[in-house]
Amino acid sequence: MSKQLIFPAPLTVDYEEHTLPAPGPGQILTKAIVSGISHGTEMVSYLGKGPFMDMKMIEGRFFVPKESGDPSNYPFRYAGYDMISEVTAVGQGVANFAPGDRVFSPTPHRTECMLGAADCEVMKLSPGMLPEDAIMLSLATVAFTGVQDAEIKLGDVVVVFGGGIVGQLAVELAWLRGASRVFMVEPNAGRRAMAEARSAVETIDPLVSHPGAQIYAFNGKRYPDVVLECSGSVKGLQSAISASGIAGTVIAVGYYASPATDLMLGAEFITNRVTVKASMNVWNCPSRWPQQWDRARNLRTVLALIEKGKLDFSGFVSMRVPFMEAKRAYEAIRTDPSHMKVVLTY
Repeated sequence: MSKQLIFPAPLTVDYEEHTLPAPGPGQILTKAIVSGISHGTEMVSYLGKGPFMDMKMIEGRFFVPKESGDPSNYPFRYAGYDMISEVTAVGQGVANFAPGDRVFSPTPHRTECMLGAADCEVMKLSPGMLPEDAIMLSLATVAFTGVQDAEIKLGDVVVVFGGGIVGQLAVELAWLRGASRVFMVEPNAGRRAMAEARSAVETIDPLVSHPGAQIYAFNGKRYPDVVLECSGSVKGLQSAISASGIAGTVIAVGYYASPATDLMLGAEFITNRVTVKASMNVWNCPSRWPQQWDRARNLRTVLALIEKGKLDFSGFVSMRVPFMEAKRAYEAIRTDPSHMKVVLTY
C-alpha cells in the first residue's frame, strides 16, 4: 500500500493510500528513499498563497480571475518534485532500469512511485551518488537555467541576489561560466558566511546600505554585467533592478508568489532602461535555445556536473524528518527562514 502526502487545506497535511499494481510495459515501480521539500513553490501551496489561489490559467497561458464554479486548489496532491527512490520491479520491455537501481524523479512525496522508464525526467543515478546530493537536481537545474539565461561571458562581473540553495548554486555556476568577480546580496549572516566559505564570492549585506551603491563602489564605480535574482522575494527583485545600472540586465530566477507591492517601476527600472528576463525551465516553458537546450539536456548536463563533483552541496540539508511526520517539516520551514533544505526520509 503506497501512501502519498497531500494538503487537504492550507497549513494542513494528510496522507492518501493507493494500491499500486505490478508495473506494466515500459513502467518501473520504485520505493522511496528520500525526498526534498521545495521551500518555494511547494511552500506556497502549503501556505495557501500564490497566483493559483485566486486565478486560473486558460488557453493561451493567460491568467484570469477564478469564477464561482471553478474547482478549488485543495486537496492539493502535487506537493514535492525531488524524489530519490530504488527500483523494485520493472515492466515488460524495460531495458534501461533494473531492480536495485536508484533513480531521481520529479514526483510528489509518496512511499512508492510508478514511473515511465522512457520519461526524460526519470534519471538513473550512478552507484556512488548520495541520495541527499541527488535531490538537489531540480534546484541545481533552476540555477543552471538562470545562469544560461544570463549568458555569462568570460570575465563578467556577476551579482546574485539571495543566498538560498538556488543562489548558492548560481554563484558556483557563475564561476564555472568564467565570471571574474561574483557578489552575493543576502541579509542573513549565516548564508553569507556559507557562501564565503565555498568560494571567493564577495558578500553584501543589504541592510547596511543600498546594495546597488555598495556593489558600484566595490566594483570601481562600474555596474555589474549581469544580475541574477534568486531570492523569490519581490523586494529582492526590486533591489536587483536597482543594482543593475544603466541598460542593465536582471534574470528573475525566483518564484514570486506575493503581490508586487514592493516593485517600483518608476525608479531605476524605467530611468535606467533595465531589461528583466524571467527564467523558467518547467511548466512547458521552452529554453531560449530550444533546438539545443531542452529540458532533458538541461537535466542530463546538471546530473553530469553532480556526478563529476563540480557542484558543492555540503551543508545544504539542515533538517531530516520522517515522512509520516511531514507536518513538522513544513512548520519548521514556515517558522525558521534559516533552513536551507529540509528533507523527508522513508
